[in-house]
Amino acid sequence: MKKLLYLLPLTLLALGGCNNSAFSYKLDLKVLSPTGAPAIGMYALASEENYTTTTNPKEGLIPQFQTNNYDVIIAPTNGGLMQIVKQSAAYKIAATITYGNFHIVSMGTDDDNTLNAGDKVVFFQTEDIPGKVFNYLYGDLDLVTYDAGTAEGTKRIITDRGIVDGVQYDYVFTAEPVISATSSTIFINVAEAFKEKSGGKLLTQASVFVRNDVSKEKADKFLNALEKDINDGLKNPDLIKEGIEKLGSTQEQQNKIGVPGAVAKKASVNNGFGLGFNRAINIKADIENFMSLIAPALSNLDEEVFYK
Repeated sequence: MKKLLYLLPLTLLALGGCNNSAFSYKLDLKVLSPTGAPAIGMYALASEENYTTTTNPKEGLIPQFQTNNYDVIIAPTNGGLMQIVKQSAAYKIAATITYGNFHIVSMGTDDDNTLNAGDKVVFFQTEDIPGKVFNYLYGDLDLVTYDAGTAEGTKRIITDRGIVDGVQYDYVFTAEPVISATSSTIFINVAEAFKEKSGGKLLTQASVFVRNDVSKEKADKFLNALEKDINDGLKNPDLIKEGIEKLGSTQEQQNKIGVPGAVAKKASVNNGFGLGFNRAINIKADIENFMSLIAPALSNLDEEVFYK
């Protein structure tokens, strides 16, 4: 009986561990990502000391490819590849984890409820990924457009029911978590529209880049764990909420991830963040197609830039 009593706590511990994140081991890699969709995908690492986020990828993230500060960087796919190909950064693209958190919301003012010529549309970041994706999909429709500058800017416009300087706009091209934060209904899932127009190719928005001197054992362990956690989080968004809430207060969650756990869960129920996982070498054609739109000079990539 004593032996049974002794074994019981261990048995319960083992059973409890079955639901643990794949990242339950102590992370021994330094990881950097932007806030927002990529950080949602990293929910299991939210409270790890070795996991850092930035709200400004251009200034706080892309320059880090030229330092030895981080073993793994999650970055806009075009930004990371530009650093590798043009700036000889000592990294390889290992996986893509976000496939478009862009969506279009209808203001309910378009009589035919169809996006076509003459409709007024708000979008954001003309010269960056959102603007280029928008132009690829809808640039030939002769729309009346307004650039809100940022996704946060589109949030204010949605709250104002599409009115900008007294002008009523019919649609707003925006990104999660704006949809969930404003309790809006998605009119067009832009990732799906992209896939349809490009003949089934994925919108490979953000990717994982691994520094060349990270051992294959550590890199594969990280990538396999990340794949499991993303898949588990999509099946059970409560895991995403719980991982983020380990940070503490709502403000602390907002500061590090970009959204509180409750909002992240809400957006993850229908995968509004466009999360997923593919090893980059397996979707090379998709990545090259995306780059042909975003950075044409990088539309033909040597296999040497891919982690294998």
